[in-house]
Amino acid sequence: MSRLFESFGDDADEAELSIVPLQEADVFGDALAADLGESLLDGSGLGEPLAGIDDPEIAEERDPRASILLPHQYEIPDFDKDEREVTAYDDALKRHIRQAISSAETAIEASFKAKREQLVREIKASRLFEEERRASAMHTTRQYANSFPHHVDKRGIKPPGFWENVFSFGRAGRLYRAASIATEALEELRTGMRKREEQLGQLDGQMNRAIVLKEESIKKAMETPAGMAEFHSRPEIAGLFKRVERIKKERADYAKRLERGEVTSEEQRDRAISEHRLAYATLPLMCAIIAKVARFGELSYFQLRTLDKKEYLLSYDPRLDPLRNSVFDVYAIANTVAAKLKRNDNGTAFRVADHFKVCWRNQEKAEELYGQHRAALREDRGLPAMPPRDEAEAEIIERLATLATMVEGSQAHDQRPPAAGGATATTTTSTATNSGRSL
Repeated sequence: MSRLFESFGDDADEAELSIVPLQEADVFGDALAADLGESLLDGSGLGEPLAGIDDPEIAEERDPRASILLPHQYEIPDFDKDEREVTAYDDALKRHIRQAISSAETAIEASFKAKREQLVREIKASRLFEEERRASAMHTTRQYANSFPHHVDKRGIKPPGFWENVFSFGRAGRLYRAASIATEALEELRTGMRKREEQLGQLDGQMNRAIVLKEESIKKAMETPAGMAEFHSRPEIAGLFKRVERIKKERADYAKRLERGEVTSEEQRDRAISEHRLAYATLPLMCAIIAKVARFGELSYFQLRTLDKKEYLLSYDPRLDPLRNSVFDVYAIANTVAAKLKRNDNGTAFRVADHFKVCWRNQEKAEELYGQHRAALREDRGLPAMPPRDEAEAEIIERLATLATMVEGSQAHDQRPPAAGGATATTTTSTATNSGRSL
């Protein structure tokens, strides 16, 4: 089971690739197919025809010879196109949800705007009646106070006594009732105004809560089968949804085949190249590092990364392992291939940490990725060498192998204890200087 492909270059620039599916004709399979076809026609040698022979899947399942008839081939999906389809579907779904939420917000805002305008009108009308009722309450209270001053104080008005009402022939009761009714009407009006003002102040909070609840309701409704079915039934979405479903089905089928061990190493490699926008290593490779070892079944490749975040595959060779912590250039000069360690303008070594800092301007992310790179330096070492794809790649590997030998020798000199007379330092300096020259 191959390891899942991973790449540091999440936002790497796109590299144009043309992946051609492998189609290998099986001569023996073609001959056997012809024999079987003739046998089926004349009815000899095979007995009764297979049930469901018209269905390739049923025929392959029931007749083990049917797999021989099918040539070994596979199709690599166009991941860029698939990604555009999936992105378009996701954007359409998000846009549909946003539109539904926006429409709901507009309706809620319109409803609360009507409530606000109604409350404002009622408050204005109450203020107009307040002056009239206040004047009526003051007039009736003053009349009652003039006739019966001991029944009116700062705490309000009090009802007259029994004999006061009798001796005044009911006038005291009438004045009290008039003042009491006018005062209660004024207080009722003011209480209503305060309630409406409080409601007006609470409208904004209520509207915001209503919008949040409606937004959550819409999102939950879109998670239900009925909500998604309504979205997928839209004319502009139906075709896109079918294409996305085919993409998901193809990826699920591939995952199942991979789990069952039915995916060839070549298909894993070609699929990863298409999905992650990789390319085979070609000259020149400037300021490159060995990012990792990419393994696809029985195939192993060095995954190189340059400063422009483009990544390349180079057939694995254990002789190149010493270059895992180096930055190097490989280029053509005078019709020959040359390789050297990358150096700064002042002659100092260009380190792998500097490579990460240049690739990722976010220093925290650069340090995090460099830490992961350091942790993976010792992984996947000593694997069997892969045969080069062609002579050009073989020449690149040979030049890098020579450079790796020099780097390994320089590291060995650095690890030796210092000798008398400073001979070791001189040798180390000379070796390091040579390792920076073109090979």
